Amino acid sequence: MKRRFSKHLARALGLVVLACALFVVAPANRAVPLPVPSPAVSPTPMPAPRAKGPNPVRKVFSSIVDGITGVFRRPPPPICSLPPFVHLASSSSVITVCPPAQRSQNPSCSSSHEVTLTADAPDNSEFLFTWAVTAGRLRGEGRKVTWDLDGLAVGFYTATVEMNDGNQHIVTTSTTVEVVLCSDCVSGSTPCPTVWVTCPAVADSKQPIVFEASVAGGDPDVKVTYSWSVTAGKITSGQGTSKITVDASGIGRQSITATVKVGGFNPLCWATAVCTINDLTSQQH
Repeated sequence: MKRRFSKHLARALGLVVLACALFVVAPANRAVPLPVPSPAVSPTPMPAPRAKGPNPVRKVFSSIVDGITGVFRRPPPPICSLPPFVHLASSSSVITVCPPAQRSQNPSCSSSHEVTLTADAPDNSEFLFTWAVTAGRLRGEGRKVTWDLDGLAVGFYTATVEMNDGNQHIVTTSTTVEVVLCSDCVSGSTPCPTVWVTCPAVADSKQPIVFEASVAGGDPDVKVTYSWSVTAGKITSGQGTSKITVDASGIGRQSITATVKVGGFNPLCWATAVCTINDLTSQQH
């Protein structure tokens, strides 16, 4: 009987051990019920991961190292950009004119009241030229313009050009033109006469030679006077009149010129004329 009890006890203990083993292993193999599908729902957006900031200790250490090594670093050479050079030239520095309603008989007196202004600068289409004058009128644009000084009084006038190269460089230069009066300006109400002298193309030195002066225009109320001179020979008659006779005997084959100066008009009038005979012959009679 004792043996039978021991046998049953061992069997009971075996069953207990088996039961414990099944209790532990069973949940792992237990069937998991499938979830009931729910209505579709938009997924909730996930926040983006935060960027990791720089390490403050490393940042401080890096700035200290840069400050120390920067003392020994050579700075880059500065960029030097010089402004361009511009020179202003004028076609004339003096303009000789007559006042309004007056004119000059002297060819040396300027008939033009204009000058050409040229900005001598590097050839660059990007340059912008701005012109200004103290008086008168400007025509044209760019590096060359025309300056009209017609009607201006006697004095000095200035032209200025400003050049911009587009790189914040602006250079300015100027030039001066003087306006002066001609020395023989006469009023238009008393015009000067036109004077000329006629003489033969070929003359016989053994015969009297005639020179004759003619006057056209001028003030008709003046008393005209004539003053003659010759380069060779001798005036035998007509001095003080419009016609003279000259004795050219004995001067050979050289040329002879007669000059007349007409008086009585405005003293500023150019009233002188000449005539020359280049072919003198000596014919026998």
